Amino acid sequence: MYSFNDIIGYEDIKNHFKKSIQSNKISHAYIISGPKGMGKKLIANVISKTLQCEKGEEEPCNACTSCKQYDSNNNPDVKFVHATKTKSIGVDDIREQVNKDIHIKPYSYKNKIYIIDEADTLTEQAQNALLKTIEEPPEYGIIFLLVNHTNNMLPTILSRCVVLQLKPIQETIIKDYLMRQYKIEPQETNLYVSMAQGNIGKAQELVISDEFRTMRMKAIDLLKKINTLSDIEMMNVAPQLEEYKDHIEDFLDIMITWYRDLLVIKSTQESENIIHQDYYGDLLKNSEDLTYNQIGNAINKLEETKNIFKNNVNYQLALESLLFKLRMV
Repeated sequence: MYSFNDIIGYEDIKNHFKKSIQSNKISHAYIISGPKGMGKKLIANVISKTLQCEKGEEEPCNACTSCKQYDSNNNPDVKFVHATKTKSIGVDDIREQVNKDIHIKPYSYKNKIYIIDEADTLTEQAQNALLKTIEEPPEYGIIFLLVNHTNNMLPTILSRCVVLQLKPIQETIIKDYLMRQYKIEPQETNLYVSMAQGNIGKAQELVISDEFRTMRMKAIDLLKKINTLSDIEMMNVAPQLEEYKDHIEDFLDIMITWYRDLLVIKSTQESENIIHQDYYGDLLKNSEDLTYNQIGNAINKLEETKNIFKNNVNYQLALESLLFKLRMV
């Protein structure tokens, strides 16, 4: 059941839409931009459901036929546009699913709404085809473009849409949500909140992920013993971490949080504000073995490697180089 209460954070965006609905000043085209997991699709669904609600108020009633149809994915006047032939949304997809369809009047309700997820995969030809509809839409037509970032969108598209950028949610809001939703202790949320970096969807994924817990254990076990490994043992580590190739940024972030915990303990000797609460004894011992400069250098090397992995580099060589650098700090 989609409702505004399901949207955690983003009070400014919720208020923007509520006021627009109340004053009947809804735009014909919106771009909602933010990384995967930030809630773009949820926001688009809540707004679409509200716009189709038969009560016509600033929140969906959840009782009318339209609301019930929406919650069961059967609202006839809301279309979800998708790629049919390749991973990119092509010009034929836009022509068939949007341009031809939008000129048919709504079947049952006031608006005809199109939600285009991963709209930054629209080809240039597809964007140009969509542009014609955005420039001269029927009064009942509303289009939501959901993008991870706006870099791939044509300036002409951007200039004709209301662009809403989803910013990172405050850590306290995510922490409160995780404690309420998953019944976990405040200290346990520190890890998920830190790793999520303002992305509530990612925080939710981490809480329920056994794979993440295993990856965290392997990352920390490696850091605990890295200074005792021989060159040959170091060379064997990277191939063993091949399984995390698609999640290397998270793997490195776990390492970064470990070193940041070392800084906290070295400065305060307290455990209250550390992320890896269950490893306090290991952190305390490790903090005695490293200087502030060494810890700072390790964090810098990890951040540098995160940036390197954003380019098309040799995974194993880059990881081996990092591990040797961490051993030398």
